[in-house]
Amino acid sequence: MTGHVVVTGGASGIGAAVVDRLRERSHAVTVWDLATPSRQDVGHHELDVTDADAVTAALRAAEADRGVVRHLVASHGIRGAFVPALELDLAGVRRMLDVHVVGTLVTATALTRRLVELDATQGGSVVTLSSTTAYRGWANQSDYGVAKAAVRQLTENLAIEWAGLGIRVNSVAPGHTLTPMVQDMIDHGYDVGPVEARTPLGRLCTPAEMAAEIVHLLLDATHTTGVCLPVDGGWTAVGK
Repeated sequence: MTGHVVVTGGASGIGAAVVDRLRERSHAVTVWDLATPSRQDVGHHELDVTDADAVTAALRAAEADRGVVRHLVASHGIRGAFVPALELDLAGVRRMLDVHVVGTLVTATALTRRLVELDATQGGSVVTLSSTTAYRGWANQSDYGVAKAAVRQLTENLAIEWAGLGIRVNSVAPGHTLTPMVQDMIDHGYDVGPVEARTPLGRLCTPAEMAAEIVHLLLDATHTTGVCLPVDGGWTAVGK
């Protein structure tokens, strides 16, 4: 094994594709997810990423099982309500911010505190998941889009604070990605035609393509920190 990575939300979707990519590169992987991953060659801890005590305990358990964790992919998340702001349920908004923003902060700081204890001079890295909805204004995104914009800002702040510790912090902003959830939406009538038409590359991203970009920032981009990389087929570059 060449390293140990924790992937939150790694049981499905983009997170599961990241796990596959890391295993292809012979990294030990532990998944933190309320669901159980289908792969049998990874560790798994069922926990709520907003629970700081549970996260600290899970990190120590992962370390005892598969060695020191030096890398984190914070790919956990929940879906937005996709309704106008006037129709939002405030409890749902608070939960959205808690999962995406607080959960990312809790898991990233738990890793960094542990690396400082162990001597962080050997380095580490974190990749968070923002979204193309973090760029500019979007209708019906006053919960999810706002949360993802906060994750983008948090990533930049942590990158500045932790650079001196040898820990890089970057983010990926996925555009429309053909995850099983999106495929299910398509199967039930969601029309992706307008999305594909507006996207310069003309198609949705695959989970494997998204995972490749995430793992690149996590492991290979050794002089890159504080970046939020849109992986969206050119969506955010379109000016109209």
